[in-house]
Amino acid sequence: MAQGNEMHPRNPYRDKPPDFKALAIEYPEFRKFCQYVSNGKVTLDFRKDAAVRCLTQTLLKKDFSLNVNLPAGHLVPRVPQKLNYCLLIDDILQANSITSNVVGIDIGTGTSCIHALIGARHFGWKFVATDGDENSVQVAHENVARNEMGDSICVVHVNPAVKTVLMDVINSMPDSEFSFCMCNPPFFEKSDKEERFCEEPSLSNETYSNSFDFDMRSAPHSETIASSAELYVEGGEVAFVNRIIDDSVCLRDRIKFYTTMIGRKSSLKPLLHRLERFGENVKFLVHPLNQGKTKRWMLAWTFAKEMTLNTALKNSSISFQCPKPGLVKLMQEISRLGGRWSQEQPSVLVAEFKSVTWTNQRARRKANALLSENSAKRARWNTSSVACEAMMGNGDGKDSYTNAGNFVYSESFKTSDPAAVDTSSQAYFPLPSGVTPRPIVRLRIQVESDDKCDKLSFELISGAKQHLHQIVQYLKNLLCR
Repeated sequence: MAQGNEMHPRNPYRDKPPDFKALAIEYPEFRKFCQYVSNGKVTLDFRKDAAVRCLTQTLLKKDFSLNVNLPAGHLVPRVPQKLNYCLLIDDILQANSITSNVVGIDIGTGTSCIHALIGARHFGWKFVATDGDENSVQVAHENVARNEMGDSICVVHVNPAVKTVLMDVINSMPDSEFSFCMCNPPFFEKSDKEERFCEEPSLSNETYSNSFDFDMRSAPHSETIASSAELYVEGGEVAFVNRIIDDSVCLRDRIKFYTTMIGRKSSLKPLLHRLERFGENVKFLVHPLNQGKTKRWMLAWTFAKEMTLNTALKNSSISFQCPKPGLVKLMQEISRLGGRWSQEQPSVLVAEFKSVTWTNQRARRKANALLSENSAKRARWNTSSVACEAMMGNGDGKDSYTNAGNFVYSESFKTSDPAAVDTSSQAYFPLPSGVTPRPIVRLRIQVESDDKCDKLSFELISGAKQHLHQIVQYLKNLLCR
C-alpha cells in the first residue's frame, strides 16, 4: 500500500500492509467493497471514493480505536501517510527530549481531524486544530467528541480571509507553549483546479484523470473527491506555506519547530530558497512521505538555536577504509579545500563547504601555474545580443513581515538605430543583516579505528547527493593512495 523503503521504521504498515481479506472478514461494511480474485486474494477498487473512504474508517477503527465520520464530498486521508508524518514529528520531539506536555497546532484540520486524532491517541499529544470552513469545524468537533478526546483536542474556527495562519491562534493563547505545528495545505491554484477537476457538487478528478500532463506524472490511481477549500488556494501551496513562514518569522521560538506537507516537488525549490535567505538563523529539512504511487514531502524548520531536526530516517551515506591516521589527514584536506569542520564528538566531524573546490583539480593546478608566471592571459572581448524577460513581483518591495524584499528598475534609451534600444536594468535582493552564505553541502563524518586502518563513514546532512559522491571519491583517491 505504501512504498515501504521510504516509510518510517516504526510505521507498522511498512512491513505489514493492510490485509484486505482479514479486514473483510472482521468488518462487514468493508466487505461490501471487496472482490475475490482467482488466486484467492481480496482486492479493493481504489477508483471508488466510497471504497477508499470505508478503508480509511476501517483502519482507524482497527489500528487506533478511532470511530471517525468522513462525510462524502470531502478529502479522504490516507492513514499510513498521516502516521508517517506524525512519526517524523515524534522523531524531532524525541531528539530534543520533548516528551511531556507536547502541544501541537494542526492547520486546516479538515472534517476528519486525523492529524490531531492520531497524535492524541497514539502519542498522547494535545492539539489546537484550526480550519476556516465552518462545516469542517463542526464535523471535526463531532469526531473529537465521538472519540471522547475533548480534553486533548480543541477545534477552532479561524477567519479564512485573514492572511496570517498562526498569529491569531497564538495571540489568543498568550500563556500557552507550542511544540510544533503541522499542515496539509491545498496543493493547487485555481487555474489547476479548473483544468484537473470537474465541479459536481464537490470536486472530482475522475473527469480529467487522463487529460493532463502534470509534473510528468501519470494519472492518479485513486479518485479524489473534495471541497474547493481542500483542493486549491490563491497562489497554490507555495503561497500558503509562505504565509506560515511569514508567521514563523514573527513568532520565532514561540513554536519550537514548524512543519508542513508538500504535495508538488516543484514547490520545494522556491520554499527552500525562501528559507535559505535567513542564512544560519534557521535550520530546515525535507523528508519524503509516500502512499501507494503518490509521493509527498515533509518540510520542517526552526529558528531555535538549541533545536535539532534529526529523524529516524537515515540520509544517504558512503564509507571507505584508509590507512591511519585518517582523521588527521581528513581535517587537513577539508581545510585545504576551503571547507569548515567542527567536532560533534571525538570521532565525529561535521564538515561544510560553501563552494565546489574538489573537482577539476588538474585544471586548477594549471591555472595556478600560469598565474605564478609573469605571463598573464590576455583578455579577449566579444559582443553579443541578449534578450530576456524577468518577473520580479510588485508591491512595496517588502516580503510580508520580513525585512527582505526586492525591487526592479528598468529604463530604455533610444539609439541611432531605429530597430534597437539601450536598456539599463537593476534588481535588488537584500538579505537580513549579518547573514553569511549558506553551505552548499554539509556532511557528518564518523571515524572508526582498529589496529590497521580507519573506516570513514560520510552521511549527507544537506545538499546534493552528487556532491557527497564527488567529495567521497576525491578523498578516497587522496587518502588511500
